[in-house]
Amino acid sequence: MRVVLRLVVVAALACGAATVFTQAQSQAQSQAQSQAQAEREPEEPTVFPDGENRDEVFYICTTCHGSALVRAQGHSRERWSGVLDFMVERHGMPEPSKEDRDMMLDYLAKAFPPKGRGYSNPFLKQ
Repeated sequence: MRVVLRLVVVAALACGAATVFTQAQSQAQSQAQSQAQAEREPEEPTVFPDGENRDEVFYICTTCHGSALVRAQGHSRERWSGVLDFMVERHGMPEPSKEDRDMMLDYLAKAFPPKGRGYSNPFLKQ
């Protein structure tokens, strides 16, 4: 009986140690990924193109997500407006005031316009 009890205690301690080790390893990996991301891509307004209200728009956008998400996109003013609507409706972004919304749309439409036309047939005359 004592042997069984000792085995149960040893097994429980081993499981607890394995759990603690796994959690510590997971935290270390997460911290390493965050640090690598910060080293690769500084999160500061200068990663956005120069323009009026760049800093304000940068800090509004990066409150919820990284700057790379914005920089990868290109939209018209109307489409950027739809993106803001989507974030308010689906992701809980606070509704910006009319002035803030106009300021954001002015900057985003100029700094991140639509990116090309997509596919074009080289055999069609333009």
